[in-house]
Amino acid sequence: MKNFILSRLQLLKADESFRGQLLKGGLGVGFLKLCALPLTLLTSIILARGLGPEGLGQYAFVMAVINVLVLPIGPGLGQLLTREVSKLQYSSQWAVLRGLIRRAHQWALIGSIVLMLFIAAWVYLKPSQGTEESGGLLLIGSLLLPLLALNFLRTSILRGLRHVISAQLPDLVVRTCLHFIIAIVLLMIGVLTPTTAIVSQICSVLLAFIIGTWLLRRVRPKELKNEAPRYQTRIWLKSLPPFVMLAIVATLNGEIGILALGLLGMDEAAGAFRVAQSGALLVVLSLTIINLVIGPHITRAHQADDWERLQKLSKKSARMALAISLPLALPMIFFSGPLINLIFGAEYESIAKWPLAILAVGQLINVGFGSVGLFLTMSGHEKDTLIGQVIALLVSVTMTITLIPSMGAVGAALAVSIGLVTWNVSLAFYFVKRFRFRPSIF
Repeated sequence: MKNFILSRLQLLKADESFRGQLLKGGLGVGFLKLCALPLTLLTSIILARGLGPEGLGQYAFVMAVINVLVLPIGPGLGQLLTREVSKLQYSSQWAVLRGLIRRAHQWALIGSIVLMLFIAAWVYLKPSQGTEESGGLLLIGSLLLPLLALNFLRTSILRGLRHVISAQLPDLVVRTCLHFIIAIVLLMIGVLTPTTAIVSQICSVLLAFIIGTWLLRRVRPKELKNEAPRYQTRIWLKSLPPFVMLAIVATLNGEIGILALGLLGMDEAAGAFRVAQSGALLVVLSLTIINLVIGPHITRAHQADDWERLQKLSKKSARMALAISLPLALPMIFFSGPLINLIFGAEYESIAKWPLAILAVGQLINVGFGSVGLFLTMSGHEKDTLIGQVIALLVSVTMTITLIPSMGAVGAALAVSIGLVTWNVSLAFYFVKRFRFRPSIF
């Protein structure tokens, strides 16, 4: 009896320790994100004022292309790496873990080289419909591919080893701060151009990579040094496609507008759309913060089959998020022109006011639906979330093809907003199916 009681106490202690780790990690990452957000917005303002609409559009298009191309060897491979590192460390399979890390780096480097060659061939054989400078910017931007891919691997390995704050520190703090500082300096000395802005990104990512490598070496398990690598390449390759698919769908939903405008050579419209996106992100900030807080509570209530608590969490969190977002969204909807003139400059007022108003409406509707995606994910229904993302992407692509050629940035804003609303409606359907109550503020 005594042994049984002691064992139960040990289990409870371990459970509390695990909960403490989750809370500490979640709050730590949330704090880093909150610190990085104002700097990111300020950097966007600096770039908008320094580059002008056309220059900002060229820069935004290059970064969107790079962010999409890096998905298979960055976020996609990284998610698989996080899962496998955690499993292999838990089971003390150090030889396989060392082999996985080495193989992932090989894939990332080889994939980066292939993608860089692809960009070079594409620029040479089929120049962009914009200026020739866009092709040169893409070639310079391609230098980001290996750095971003390796950064994602560092982040994923650290997360798999349960060092979640150290995993986010290089990107959220080092990269964000350095890019902000360099952008200010470039603007002050009068040499801020799309080319120097991309070089600033390269320098920022490079420093983040160096810091990330140092952090990883500090916490890397000592057992890895004494083991010869063992490879399970076929198993890893078989597991990779779902992670890549998830990363591609999630990222394309946010980048489809910029990509379409850039491919059509609408650099000024792309700049206007990027400005509108930067402003509209403030509308969804409250929901992002609330999601960081309520995630563990959703899991706990779902495990306890406490449906009443889940309903209260859904309703109260949606009300709180909407109450904060509404005062931010209304000025963007009804006074978008003067706001853009004040913050980003007069040259953006006429071309970005309607995209900002449309995106603000879309994000406000998004907030009004509440944390539908988080509720499904934290309760083990990730597949429902993925289906909703795929449906939304298909709608966004269809609207993009239909609206952007004739409406430019306004068409991009409509396409993205319609896709966002479609995503929420799809998830709301699955939400009601799983939880038997509506995700509503009422």
